[in-house]
Amino acid sequence: MVGLWFFRVPQVVFGEDALSFLSTLGIKRACIVCDRYLAAAGMPQRVMRFLDGAEVAVVSDFGEEPSLGDVERNLTQVREFGPDWFLGLGGGSSMDMAKILFALYERPDISAYDITPLVPLGLRKRARLALIPTTSGTGSECSWAAVLSDEGHRKNELASPEIMADYAILDPSLVLGLPKGVTRNTAVDAITHSVEAYASAWRNPYSDAMAEKAFELIVNSILRVLKDPSDVTARGNVHIGASMAGSAFSNSQIGLAHALGHALGSHFRVPHGMSVGLYLPSVVRFNSQAVPERYRRLNSLVPDGIRKGTLDLSLQALFSEMGQPLSVDEAGIDRSRYLESLEGMVAVASESTGTVGNAKDASTSDIRTLLLSVLPEK
Repeated sequence: MVGLWFFRVPQVVFGEDALSFLSTLGIKRACIVCDRYLAAAGMPQRVMRFLDGAEVAVVSDFGEEPSLGDVERNLTQVREFGPDWFLGLGGGSSMDMAKILFALYERPDISAYDITPLVPLGLRKRARLALIPTTSGTGSECSWAAVLSDEGHRKNELASPEIMADYAILDPSLVLGLPKGVTRNTAVDAITHSVEAYASAWRNPYSDAMAEKAFELIVNSILRVLKDPSDVTARGNVHIGASMAGSAFSNSQIGLAHALGHALGSHFRVPHGMSVGLYLPSVVRFNSQAVPERYRRLNSLVPDGIRKGTLDLSLQALFSEMGQPLSVDEAGIDRSRYLESLEGMVAVASESTGTVGNAKDASTSDIRTLLLSVLPEK
């Protein structure tokens, strides 16, 4: 390893009473950013109990995949309210929305697409940022990236160390009621983060430690969670593991499974975790000669009853037990439409940052082959 490296993470607050930490921050005007579904379910009220009479504005007018239009529509309300804290509450989209609104509130002179590692932003002159995940998977609370969809549903990857949260608050009570499908999809996303971070060409000893422990925590707890959603210990393991996986990939890089998953998501309405997990076993097989020892190490952490001879087969076995689709057919995607979209998906995947840090270089032909690998012959 040569040169100068940084390992960036927010201050992490975790445990069954983690949410109560908010009462120590002296918040005067809180902007709670959460999607409309969480707002309707009363989730912001659970946070408000710990804000000690602070004025609160709830921003929830955005969809499952926030767009630039969503950001611009909500900025007026944010600027008129003038918060001293942004609290991103929810899954990855809500936390990403909070990051972007925070940056543009601080810097009204820039656009969302100016949020890059190359542009100093000078944030935190007016407000600070805390992120509170209500799913266990995206790792957005510990990353310095944010995803913004365009009108064609292409996912644009924004990033800056300055949009990393001041605090990541991990309270397992917030995920106890997650539906089984969301629990599965987000856990698959976190497993993919840990595997790709561990094999990344940009990996480092700090990201390795986070990725390896994240993988161990999740794969040894997720089946317990799916069997008994009220298992607080298992939930806590998956929740912390997902956050550690977010720290890992944020300080190394995602890989081809994410590049392919983003391409699929740009053409089909497939949950993000399901889409990246669909390709992960194939990507592991593709990379296996480049990082054999690393994959053997991860495979040794898979539970005995699930583990197979190689990591790709173990992941297939685990995903099958979880109910994660392993083919286009199982994901409910029409085969003919998939083939019609193939070249468009190849183009989107080829442009993704996931191709940069992948363990093995991938040509356009390789990407096409990987996309076809989940379309088994009839």
